[in-house]
Amino acid sequence: MKTLTPASLKTSVQNLGYAWNPTQLNIIGIRTNLTLPDIFNDLLVCCWHQPSMPAGLSVLAQQQFLATWLFTGKDGKLIKADGVAGANTTFALKQLAATAGTERMKAWIITTTPGLFYLQKPLSKLGCAVLVPGQYTGTYQLGFHQSKPDHPALVQVNGKVKVYRDNDRDITAEETKVIEEGLFGVNIHRANSLGATPRIGNWSAGCQVFQRKSDHNELLCICETYRQQIKNRFTYTLLRERELL
Repeated sequence: MKTLTPASLKTSVQNLGYAWNPTQLNIIGIRTNLTLPDIFNDLLVCCWHQPSMPAGLSVLAQQQFLATWLFTGKDGKLIKADGVAGANTTFALKQLAATAGTERMKAWIITTTPGLFYLQKPLSKLGCAVLVPGQYTGTYQLGFHQSKPDHPALVQVNGKVKVYRDNDRDITAEETKVIEEGLFGVNIHRANSLGATPRIGNWSAGCQVFQRKSDHNELLCICETYRQQIKNRFTYTLLRERELL
């Protein structure tokens, strides 16, 4: 996959006629060219304009700000808000100073296609859902996957999405000629709650699914920052790798 930067993603998104919002969170899925069955090999990328830290904050408040905006310490881990200044906090503050006022991005491994389980046992008689690349404006909101309180997610409740219906029951998710539009619960959620899930399996029947819960937690953390500003309406843009400039 090509090297990604906020600038290159913005250009790719706008080149396809989609909107790019410089003051909000841009959530972008990238479907890889590789068609490996049942493997997490796609990306979800978030881009945002990094605000400066308010003046006069305590050490604890500084750490909370840094954690909210996904800054890591010298140890490579997200900043822990414990009120104790140290090398990790100092490292993160330097990173903030270097990026405040600029576009930042974070990328995680996901799948944008369903797993083998539902490809061969589709929930619909038309076939398994494969999300059609496009921009779904304000379609998602912070909520719970399948209404489960232990499974927070971005849920598709504010608008319709388009899906290909793959009904040949083989091992590969395909972009077919059959397209359906509707409210299908094509959510953005995690797989297993611990570690890295090795196979997509039955974790996706068309949803966009994170391989690691810890990565998904980072997405939800940055989304929470924007919840009130955008009235809990998030836009998701899905691109194909070959569409990247």
